[in-house]
Amino acid sequence: MNDLKIRPPRPEESPQIVNLLTAGESEMRRHLITSSVAGALKNPDATTIGLVAARGENLVGAAIASALPGGTAVLVGLRIAAEELDTDESNAAAIAEPLFKATLGYLHTLGANFIQSTCATESAPKELSAVGFQHLADLQYLSAEAATMPDTASPDLELIAAADLPEGELVELVAQTYIDTRDCPSMSQYRSAAETLASYQAMPQYDPAAWRVAKQDGKPIGCVLTMPFADSNALELTYMGIVPDARGNRWGEALVAEAARIARERSLQTINLGVDRDNAPAQTVYERFGFTPFYGEAVWGLRIDPA
Repeated sequence: MNDLKIRPPRPEESPQIVNLLTAGESEMRRHLITSSVAGALKNPDATTIGLVAARGENLVGAAIASALPGGTAVLVGLRIAAEELDTDESNAAAIAEPLFKATLGYLHTLGANFIQSTCATESAPKELSAVGFQHLADLQYLSAEAATMPDTASPDLELIAAADLPEGELVELVAQTYIDTRDCPSMSQYRSAAETLASYQAMPQYDPAAWRVAKQDGKPIGCVLTMPFADSNALELTYMGIVPDARGNRWGEALVAEAARIARERSLQTINLGVDRDNAPAQTVYERFGFTPFYGEAVWGLRIDPA
């Protein structure tokens, strides 16, 4: 491996990189990867990086990663050429590790402390395992028309703007909803509630008026956090949770109905969300509101605290 060189890609290598990173991927992920490769080569805002592993003029690996607001990064793609794996599977680690280490060094400079990656649910990528990623969840993405959703407000709940709750209380509420959650339960090992909320609040689509807290008898017991995407005429239901001792009352339906009201207030047509495939109670709630699946993927994650 002494002849292996990790370097930035050359513009003329773009087709090779795209072919390498998109082999076997879905149409949706091919589009994402192709756009990311173009962004890495142009690098207009210095938040997306592309690196390749090469032996001479032969590309044997490639990585594309983007830093997002709030200390999060996304490894859009990390692939080793199939012929390298066919020759010797140990090459996955021997190539992936230095390639990823160089990528990580860049992400550290942008303050990233957590990196995630996604792939088709049916695959188990050797490259991600080789550099220490852990499987977090298998997600199902759902969509529904806001106008058709029933209004199932509960008289037992008071819904207030999340901004009316002191920041520390909101963080504590979200942390409590993580307890025994069935939605990506392993995520709490990698990101605290405070870090997750900070990443949401740093997103360009963040609108504090689109976040709600549910109270019962004056006590916060749940929340629904949404992000309006006006350009795509959609509302993302980013997070919904209820504290353990308040579960089992079908109040999740009231929170989904509130998300629908937020969408209608903004004249947004659809609501999109991602849910853990193993979270049967949540999926049952979403089915009642007419949500249907349109895409699925596995999520992998890695904590990358600065050295």
